[in-house]
Amino acid sequence: MSKSLILIIIFPIIIIAILIWRLFFYLPSADFVDIKINNTNYKIELAKTVAQKTKGLSQREKLCSNCGMLFIFGYETELPFWMKDTLIPLDMIWLNKDGKIVDIKTANETNSTKIYQNQSKAQYVLELNANDSQKINLKIGDFIDLSKIND
Repeated sequence: MSKSLILIIIFPIIIIAILIWRLFFYLPSADFVDIKINNTNYKIELAKTVAQKTKGLSQREKLCSNCGMLFIFGYETELPFWMKDTLIPLDMIWLNKDGKIVDIKTANETNSTKIYQNQSKAQYVLELNANDSQKINLKIGDFIDLSKIND
């Protein structure tokens, strides 16, 4: 086999392997933003990449008070979530592209394969400690200012 033929075959394989690693396995350092939700300050970790969204808050033993994670998707759609390998109970808050809350569910079952599904299309899912949404009186139809988020 000639060297040029080997390069033609091996080079694309290397590029594809790098792309797969980058998309699915590379976990860049987390970005955080401070957001005020119903007059309560929260430190929110952003999950933008496929790897960050796949890992989410799984394997964490606690989530600090007034902390959360925002999952960012490119468009509004159905966004089912489950609690597989998640050790802490969470509130899941689905928001549309404008930051309007379209659904809220509390997942008290940890490490469960139960699917939590939004009823209206959403572009973001905000996870907070379980029952935080009740504590700060969040309701469907409320807005969360996402202007600090750089999609």
